[in-house]
Amino acid sequence: MPKGKILIAEDEKLTLDMLRCGLEENGFEVITASNGFEAILAVENQSPDMVLTDIMMPRLNGIDLLRALKNNGETRDIPVMLISAVDDVELIRKGLALGAVDYITKPFKINEIVGKLGHHLS
Repeated sequence: MPKGKILIAEDEKLTLDMLRCGLEENGFEVITASNGFEAILAVENQSPDMVLTDIMMPRLNGIDLLRALKNNGETRDIPVMLISAVDDVELIRKGLALGAVDYITKPFKINEIVGKLGHHLS
């Protein structure tokens, strides 16, 4: 039985594949999106238990994705975790203020992400 359905929004294919494989190996069901617009459609169509999103993405970035999800009555309760290569305190603070439950900086360890997902989904 899966530990939860996770949507990963990440535009860098290698990072996306690494996250997907790591989470699937740890018992999660994974949905993927390569930008924020795809992520919004995936949330509406597949109802993930949690969203893991890169901040820097083309078309619709992770902060705008977070804002869109939190401003929608049907998706506002889905926990969102931010991932960023930029250890920008202001950007992280903004994401947390908008309702993100946590953040991870790149490079990351898959065990760290799995641990945080387990904590937020329990």
